[in-house]
Amino acid sequence: MIKKLRILSALLTLCTISAFAEPSGWGVGLGVFDSDFGIQGRKDFKFGKELQYAVDLQAGLYNQQKVTTRLNADFHYIFRRDTAFRLYPLAGVNLAIQSKYNRAGFNIGGGTTFDLNSETAIFIEAKYVAGDWDGYALTVGVYF
Repeated sequence: MIKKLRILSALLTLCTISAFAEPSGWGVGLGVFDSDFGIQGRKDFKFGKELQYAVDLQAGLYNQQKVTTRLNADFHYIFRRDTAFRLYPLAGVNLAIQSKYNRAGFNIGGGTTFDLNSETAIFIEAKYVAGDWDGYALTVGVYF
């Protein structure tokens, strides 16, 4: 129980940070979590003197024996933020909800975005989720 409270506290902290940030963009993607496919929606918030930090809030539905809702809040440090091709490491929290089971974990990984034009970008993100439901995740999508 204490572990879940710590993860919930971290999730709330990441969500609170986004209230002081500049909204960046909405995104949708297709993902895989340990060979189970799903869809995902996300919203980015950038902050810092040079907008080099970001909080990414994600919600997805995956087909893992039953439909599983996965909620993520990830912190990014953006490298090469002034170019069309940006890289970032990420760390965050994950909450998986499946019927009456709730599982929490921590995310670690990285990703990249590539601007197609001033309003559209594609992204690829890979991460490992450690916790009650360990696994690897890969997501590909578009920001608009």
